[in-house]
Amino acid sequence: MSTLTAPAPALIPPALGDVLRQLAADAREVDTAGVPVAPKLRDLGEAGLLDQGIDDLLAGRADASDLRASVATIAALAGECLSTGFSAWAHRVVVDYLARGTHSPATAELLSALRHGEVAGATGMAQALKSLAGLGELGITATPTGDGGWVLDGQVTWISNQVPGAVLVLPAATPDGNGLVVWVRHGDDGLAPRHIEGLLALDATASGSLRLEAVKVGSEQVLSTDLAGFVREVKPTFLVLQTAFAAGLIERSWAEVEPALDRPENSVFGAQARDLGERISEFRARLQRLAADVSSAPVRDYLQLRLDASHLAQEATRLELTLAGGRGYLVNSGANRRFREAAFLPVQSPSEGHLRWELSSLA
Repeated sequence: MSTLTAPAPALIPPALGDVLRQLAADAREVDTAGVPVAPKLRDLGEAGLLDQGIDDLLAGRADASDLRASVATIAALAGECLSTGFSAWAHRVVVDYLARGTHSPATAELLSALRHGEVAGATGMAQALKSLAGLGELGITATPTGDGGWVLDGQVTWISNQVPGAVLVLPAATPDGNGLVVWVRHGDDGLAPRHIEGLLALDATASGSLRLEAVKVGSEQVLSTDLAGFVREVKPTFLVLQTAFAAGLIERSWAEVEPALDRPENSVFGAQARDLGERISEFRARLQRLAADVSSAPVRDYLQLRLDASHLAQEATRLELTLAGGRGYLVNSGANRRFREAAFLPVQSPSEGHLRWELSSLA
């Protein structure tokens, strides 16, 4: 039977092993009690796992297009706890935004704090991807103040890592039509976060909506005055790192599927599992290839990769649950948790509907 290809050991620092062992120990409590995962970002930062490749990006080196190290890290985290892998993804793309954007002393100071996990990063850029694909309004407007600053009004429908002091990166529509990318801090005047509780397996991610009312943004907080150009630049990174946490879930469920097939009552699932294993192996090879150079392929390839990851995660976790039998029906079991975690992927922005629509428009 085909198996998943393990990430190259050299891409993952040894310190990740300690982090993963703690995640495995905490996963049940994170799931059942909603214990926040954002504080774990500090451990990841201390281990050098939040900014892999960022020095290359800041220096303008070609190696900045190689995201395999970050993909391997996020996948490994998600294999133990999707909430943590998801939180690390959101944080890591914010690090990327600040590294790519216009630099100011204030931005540089925050970037350093983000790289070390001293503050959390929260991305509200999914609305920009959706709007620029022709699927809705941006949701936030920016009014110039005349001194290089802006006043923001509007709403973000979904944003995670909303914890005190977090760095939130947001898009905004401007009168000239070019749009902005800016950062604000959780707790700034005019920001009204609303956490949503009762999420299926993701209560620990500090997720919810965000209302903006006359939020003042200084010129030093502007990362780009060309929203469309900024999105084109970051979109492959956004998608491939998002695919990484789905890949981690796939890999972990597949690791549970293989030994379960040895039980006599599960032997009838052998052909189904072989087919799934072959598709997973092809997917993993494609992920590694696309992550090795995110500038080497058209965006369509990254959209398709993200969609395929969602489908495979749902198939793998469902098969794991089926093979687990009655044990998988227990809410606090790993199989049950992973099955519920996979249910998030079709609605995670870009949702399955968004991905299918955009892929059809690019056909």
